[in-house]
Amino acid sequence: MMNSISLKAKVDVNGKLSLQLPKEYANRELDVVVVYQVVEKEDTKDLHQVVDSFYGCLENDPILLEEENQKETA
Repeated sequence: MMNSISLKAKVDVNGKLSLQLPKEYANRELDVVVVYQVVEKEDTKDLHQVVDSFYGCLENDPILLEEENQKETA
């Protein structure tokens, strides 16, 4: 039976990658295939600029809600 896991991991300065499998595989021989893709860092500065550009865009257009089944107390 073939199983797979997916994870993000960081390779250390010596190029070593540690992998820990569930204990059920202890003392067993495994065929292991490593498929990897370099994770590109996202440029969060552009995202912040987009979010900031929308700041205050609804200040003159308030959202009004009707409340149902509200009891008045006197």
